[in-house]
Amino acid sequence: MEEADILRELGLTEAEAQVYLALLEIGSSTAGPVIKKTGLHKATTYQIFQRLAEKGLVSSIIEGKKRHFLPANPRRLLDILHMQEEKLQASLPSLEAMLQAGMGKQEVSVYTGTKGIRSVLDGMLHEVGDGGEYFDFGSPGLFREVMGAYFPAWQQVKRKKRITSYVIFNETLKSNREFFKEYCGKARFYPKEYSSITDTFIYKDSVALIIWTAKPPVAVVIKNRDNAEGYRNQFKLMWKKAEKA
Repeated sequence: MEEADILRELGLTEAEAQVYLALLEIGSSTAGPVIKKTGLHKATTYQIFQRLAEKGLVSSIIEGKKRHFLPANPRRLLDILHMQEEKLQASLPSLEAMLQAGMGKQEVSVYTGTKGIRSVLDGMLHEVGDGGEYFDFGSPGLFREVMGAYFPAWQQVKRKKRITSYVIFNETLKSNREFFKEYCGKARFYPKEYSSITDTFIYKDSVALIIWTAKPPVAVVIKNRDNAEGYRNQFKLMWKKAEKA
């Protein structure tokens, strides 16, 4: 890579790089020899001297009645690089926040099979965190049937993490004592004529739709703040109208 290319990567313009390199070759000089070597206009050259001086790459002295320009030691370029790194480090948090905001606009992921479902449900509890909460409606009780021993184990994790769940179950489960011995959380019920084969979990900025009867079972996770808030509002309305345990 040529020296001019390196200078441009450090933020110098093409003309600034030309003038600085010309000064390095010539040494202390008036503007004339630099203008001759670079072919730049006189006014442009003086403007560039000023910009290079602001970057600490050029200084000047008066000898007799003429101004002489001196190039700074090229090691000054390392200082410029360090300053750029410091600025970048300071900007990283806001840049990363922009990335997360952009990613958060819409993410859709699909998981299949019981292992995929476990990944979704384990991830949900991790994201909700200790003392958190989630909401679930449309639950037909197939979670326990499809996932087997994972269901009570998952409920135990909820207890340990003090996670509160609000679930609206199909009323056919209301008399299932074995199910509610294992279930940890608050429960209400909707009429069996509104039965659903899909669990809709709402947590943080995500909605997870789990279709238990698919072969294999399928989970679709949509990460979108506005979408999750809309589902959460819908759940709150349903919760008010649902039958208490």
